[in-house]
Amino acid sequence: MSALDFIIQMSLTLFGVGFFLSLLSTLVDKKTNSAEKRLENLLPGINCGQCGYPGCASYAKALANKEAPVNLCKPAGAEVAKQLGALVGENYTNDDDFEEQLFAPRKVAYIHETQCTGCGKCKRKCPVDAIAGVIKETHIVDHEICIGCDECINTCPEKCIEKITLERDLSNFNWNIYNVIQNKSRN
Repeated sequence: MSALDFIIQMSLTLFGVGFFLSLLSTLVDKKTNSAEKRLENLLPGINCGQCGYPGCASYAKALANKEAPVNLCKPAGAEVAKQLGALVGENYTNDDDFEEQLFAPRKVAYIHETQCTGCGKCKRKCPVDAIAGVIKETHIVDHEICIGCDECINTCPEKCIEKITLERDLSNFNWNIYNVIQNKSRN
């Protein structure tokens, strides 16, 4: 057997293996739920989690299994919600103003400096370390970090913390991302 025959035989073998793997890949892809794929293709694909699912694929799977409403994807808007409803067999006619919900001003904690005794209970309770200050001195809230969870408000013995609404601008964009576990417990 010459070197040329060996190269030709190996080329044909590799071509055959490649063709077989390509065919196998096509068959595996067809076994996935095609309804899920169609639903996922309608979604924006930014995987932001605003729907309460870890990504668009998870939300599409929940939609295909009729485990989630069609209007959870805020970035996609009402028109996509109608298209999702048509695919899953729901007649979705509500014209929610998703943009209004997305750009709703964020609410964050605010500490009234004149009433704060600096006990530090709010700082210890904050899950995102948005509160700064030292014991026996006034504490402050970093509004860029604060998620508005109310933990500090519920903990403060002086009742000097309240929620305030930030100005309506792009720097205060409200992603309103829900925890996936919380979303599953709502269903």
